[in-house]
Amino acid sequence: MKTRYRTIQLSGTAIETAVDLLKNHVYEADSIFWVNIEPDVDKSNIHTGSIFWKAFSSRGPMIPKFTWVSASTSRGNYQPAQVGLAHPTGNAVLKRLEDFKIEIPEQWILQQDHPKRGLVIELPKDHDAEKIIEFALAAIPVVSPFEFDNQFILKYPIR
Repeated sequence: MKTRYRTIQLSGTAIETAVDLLKNHVYEADSIFWVNIEPDVDKSNIHTGSIFWKAFSSRGPMIPKFTWVSASTSRGNYQPAQVGLAHPTGNAVLKRLEDFKIEIPEQWILQQDHPKRGLVIELPKDHDAEKIIEFALAAIPVVSPFEFDNQFILKYPIR
């Protein structure tokens, strides 16, 4: 069965819907729940690269994507919630975030910093949904190679 999605417009000043969504899905017993946030851009006007660029480039996608994944249990093992940031910045992303005064909270544990696959960060059990959304909306413009009007698209699966 094909996954169906719901899409919500999101702005830097109206984040309550996104925060509530994360709070309502902190833990999913036998599956995961995820949320993607991307800049609201006309994708037809953005050159995303050829198949060769995608295959051989050491950079991630041109359109940054932030993902939050709920905590879950898989084969009896607890899997903590995670966030990820796929981006075209390459291996300078942590320095770029630091230059723009965007800090990864101390309790968040960096699991991966790969130039093509992006950042993956493990969250503590008591993570703050509002901090996660604020981090996403601050980080995306910093790693985006194009400007946009601080408007975002939030996408999540319908169950």
